[in-house]
Amino acid sequence: MKSKLLPILLFLLILLNGVLIFMLVKKTHEKRVPRPERNFLIEQLQFSESQTKQFKELDKIHRGFMLKIDNEVRDLKDVLFNSLQKENFNVDSLTSKIGLLEAKKDSEVFNFFKKVRSLCNSEQLQNFDKIIEKALRGGDRRLPIDGRNPPPGNDGMPPPPR
Repeated sequence: MKSKLLPILLFLLILLNGVLIFMLVKKTHEKRVPRPERNFLIEQLQFSESQTKQFKELDKIHRGFMLKIDNEVRDLKDVLFNSLQKENFNVDSLTSKIGLLEAKKDSEVFNFFKKVRSLCNSEQLQNFDKIIEKALRGGDRRLPIDGRNPPPGNDGMPPPPR
């Protein structure tokens, strides 16, 4: 019985090693699927071709600006956390700069959506306002009256008795 099992196990191990070597060489786990275009607002608001073109231009500018700010924040945070060993290091100035950049991001998001809203016609405006309101409220999730968040996944119900 053992003599028949040994070649089968040996074959399986060789096969698994071959698969692992293939995955390491081809790096299939690292290939990312390209993200589809952000069409949510275009579809939901049913933009015309000219509106879509204007939206894509606004979105391109917005993404570039946000990426630039994100990189600046990341660089400042790197400096901040790489300075843990320093004793006389002024944390306040760096955190203030990070806070200003975060505020700049919020302002940019607001201005972006204001520009997108200006692209809308009267019908689209109503739908746009509903989408923004829903996004601000976190979809259908609402906080309980007492202000506490319910545990995820069970609609705020207490655990069943044991």
